[in-house]
Amino acid sequence: MSFSLLETQTAYSNFLYPPLVAGVCFIGAYVAFSRLWFHPLAHFPGPTLAALTDYYVMYYDVIKGGEMLDQLNILHKRYGPVVRFGPNQLHFSDPAAYDAIYRDPRFPKDPNFYESFNAKEASFGFTSIRAAKERREILRSFFSRKQVLKLEKVTQRAVDQFLESLAQKSEVSLHAGFMCVAMEVITTYCFSQTSNALSYPAFEYPLTIAIQQVNYTCCIVRYFPFLLHAFLALPSWLVGVLSPTMLALPTFRGTLDRQVTEILADPSVLEQTEHEIIYHHLLNPESGVVPLGKTSLQEEAAILVGAGTETVGNACAMAAFHVLANEDIRRRLKGELEGVWPDSEADMPLERLEKLPYLTGVIYEGLRLSHGLVTPLPRIAVDDCEINGVQVPKNTVISMSQTIVHYNPDVFPEPRVFKPERWLGKDSSDLAGHIVAFSKGQRSCLGINLAWAELYLILGNLFRKANLALVDGSSRELKWKALLSPRYDNAIRVKVINIEGVKHFPSHEK
Repeated sequence: MSFSLLETQTAYSNFLYPPLVAGVCFIGAYVAFSRLWFHPLAHFPGPTLAALTDYYVMYYDVIKGGEMLDQLNILHKRYGPVVRFGPNQLHFSDPAAYDAIYRDPRFPKDPNFYESFNAKEASFGFTSIRAAKERREILRSFFSRKQVLKLEKVTQRAVDQFLESLAQKSEVSLHAGFMCVAMEVITTYCFSQTSNALSYPAFEYPLTIAIQQVNYTCCIVRYFPFLLHAFLALPSWLVGVLSPTMLALPTFRGTLDRQVTEILADPSVLEQTEHEIIYHHLLNPESGVVPLGKTSLQEEAAILVGAGTETVGNACAMAAFHVLANEDIRRRLKGELEGVWPDSEADMPLERLEKLPYLTGVIYEGLRLSHGLVTPLPRIAVDDCEINGVQVPKNTVISMSQTIVHYNPDVFPEPRVFKPERWLGKDSSDLAGHIVAFSKGQRSCLGINLAWAELYLILGNLFRKANLALVDGSSRELKWKALLSPRYDNAIRVKVINIEGVKHFPSHEK
């Protein structure tokens, strides 16, 4: 008796498939049973599906496009202050837990999350607490308050260029403008080189647009890390075909590559810069660390530019939107600024702006409602520990979104209301301790002093000198999606009525 090839394959399949399917089902059932009943986090409350798979979070982050934060709020209302929202993840909602998680040097960053930033050799991406501390020490003096004040003219010049560019427009996205001026500050401060971001007619600078797009891309890459390696392997021309918006990223990487290559080949070029830049510190032989390679220098520079652009840009946008949407707030802020700054053509020193209480309240509210990074930043409890009275098993991933702190009604009554007056009371210093837009602890934002200087100088100059109005029909609410950082659904479009005290610079408009 003979069998055809097809009959042989069918017989083989009938023999192989049933046990294969049974094996897969058994493994799946075993994993599910273990996670639900025998996992160290089995007794923590949370959705059953979240206990089974990390794709529960992926569904809200990626498929729903940034709704995980809303879902976390729902879960905390249902289950309490501690929620199991992944097989090995706990999320906290009590503000006291934030300090316990992020100030404690025992909790390293979770590599599964931070690898999505392609910054393994930058301080932001280091999961080793010791390595991160060593790198941050090298740059600490460069971002110190003393250095920020020394280079105040760099920030002021970028602000002046922003106002000059704004004066040439009749209607524009103010959020895009803030992103561009923040980009110009960080590039001139770190590299002593202009970005030319402010020269684009509608503030549509490709790199700032790409940085905002990375928000969503990082959410995807977190769950599908192979996509990051695939993207990095693509030639620039193909990136431009597949996603013109993202082409600015390999272009920027190329710029950094040429910059670093030139400096490593001839360190004497650093003597030609207008002021100290990051490479003076990163390549300082007296730093006491192993000399940094090309990749480390590039990644450190790239992270500084990305982080230094978006947090400041978003905070300025949130503050400006609410000032323009509320005539009482605008009138009070304008009055305070004019009272100490009668001549709009003169510069106002940063240290004097910092003493203005209402401007300070506006800035704090802008930071509070823009949040910084909104996605929960995961840390690992490497040993059994206690967090805010809760016993946490070792190797658990722990986190807390900054928005949970900023929206807590016990700390900030009427938390979703933009209310600068809340910062004028005697308890303002206590409230300031609950602003976590720059995170806290040893891994907090390295450039916090520069960021604060930008916020004072940008918003102070803007509302002293510019007369703006929200475009008719603009939303009275600034809506956003919770990706890595807030992604705004509606641009802040304004009419430029007039701007006083404009300084003029050589035109490089694109």
